[in-house]
Amino acid sequence: MKKRIILTSTILLASLALAGCGNNQSTNSSTKAENSSLKAENSSLKAKKSSEKQAKYSEQDYALMAYLKLQGQTANELNRNKNNMNWNQDGNTYRIDFGAHTTSMTVTEDNVEVTYDDVQGDHMGQGNGHKTYSKQQLAKEFGNQKSVIEEILSSASQGQSSNGQTNNNQNNGNAQGQSADQNTTNDSTASSSNADNNGGEKPLVKDGNTYRPKYDENGQIASWQVTGSDGITRTMGDPSPNWQEIENEYNAENGK
Repeated sequence: MKKRIILTSTILLASLALAGCGNNQSTNSSTKAENSSLKAENSSLKAKKSSEKQAKYSEQDYALMAYLKLQGQTANELNRNKNNMNWNQDGNTYRIDFGAHTTSMTVTEDNVEVTYDDVQGDHMGQGNGHKTYSKQQLAKEFGNQKSVIEEILSSASQGQSSNGQTNNNQNNGNAQGQSADQNTTNDSTASSSNADNNGGEKPLVKDGNTYRPKYDENGQIASWQVTGSDGITRTMGDPSPNWQEIENEYNAENGK
């Protein structure tokens, strides 16, 4: 009889122990499932926030940010020269120039691919350079300059509209029967407007750079004002033979 009681007690204890293990395993599984669900939810929230942050910037914003990154400029620095800036769009490719070489920015899903003219010494090179910047990188570096970037782009868009209207007016005038003499007069006027204030002389445009001489008190060329494709003007050169070719071409351009 005692043996039966002991055996029965042993079986009951074993059953309770197994039940306890089952409950613990069930609790652990439930906790793991809950933690996994929370991780997935947090990941989804992070992705959503990242998407919303990226959506704050347009393709044009990213394109101009990439140009600033390439040039090592701030939006404020470019804004001071925005009136000389030409801005064009072809699909997801944006182009910028200041009357010389063009820099292209192609905006993809995650990056901006930039194509530009290499600089070799004092002159623009013949080959193209390429850089790729991530949107995340550009937003982090230039996001706080967004208001100025929008101002630049707005000005560029207004300039495009103004140029388009001018071209339409000219085309309409031609369609109404402008004579060849009138066209010649217009060309002459445009040519005169391109001459700089240096005695009415026209600047020399070569290899994407615009050259204007600076004369000394004896009327000799002391140096050159060189405006590059970035719109920045630098004082370069001297009366040495290295710049004789530039001087010869400049004189030929102005009939000297």
